[in-house]
Amino acid sequence: MNELPNEMIITILSFLSVYDLHVISKDLLHVYQSNVVWKPIVTRKFGEIKSTNYFKEYGWQLKLKKHQFCYQRQWTLGCVGRIRPPAKEDWTPAIF
Repeated sequence: MNELPNEMIITILSFLSVYDLHVISKDLLHVYQSNVVWKPIVTRKFGEIKSTNYFKEYGWQLKLKKHQFCYQRQWTLGCVGRIRPPAKEDWTPAIF
């Protein structure tokens, strides 16, 4: 797979789901984290979101959903203290 051009690798990865993405080598890491691969995954799971780095956006959205779940559970149990929501960082744009 290392011998294929990046455009062909991106096309192959765009058909896979999140759970099928396994990094083969460190040389292809920037291809696996490209917007072309992660934008459809983020759009399918979380809806239309505007971002410059969809790989980091996916991780942040998962973190936000976990925070919302924990807050809802604490609110239900009546033990909500001072909780700060997670802050969204400024990420560098993805290469592709």
